Amino acid sequence: MPLKRCNVPSCREYIDWTESYCMKHQGYADKQYNKDVRYNRENKAHYKYYQSREWKSLREAKKRESHYRCAVCAAEGRVNMSNRLVVHHKYKELREVFHDDIKRNDLNNLEVLCQFHHNQKTFKK
Repeated sequence: MPLKRCNVPSCREYIDWTESYCMKHQGYADKQYNKDVRYNRENKAHYKYYQSREWKSLREAKKRESHYRCAVCAAEGRVNMSNRLVVHHKYKELREVFHDDIKRNDLNNLEVLCQFHHNQKTFKK
């Protein structure tokens, strides 16, 4: 398997050619992702909303309403009182929901999911 050097100029670590950073510098990949995706002009306002007091209170209200349980786990009869709960917009194309305040802030358009089921729904597309 071919190897290459870590993308950090001062690092001499060799890694798999499909990777960009060694384990020590993996945080650089996260920073680059944030710079490219979260904080670019197009997405900046979108991600800013998820840091707002309005969203945080709405998210907490939905978690309280669902008794801090994953909707999918509850429907399957499992009790999963995970501390990794995600409040997810059910019906959304991110850009459409973001620009429509009524859909974005509607409790009926939100569901509480554990991290596992959220990843399944999000990456199923």
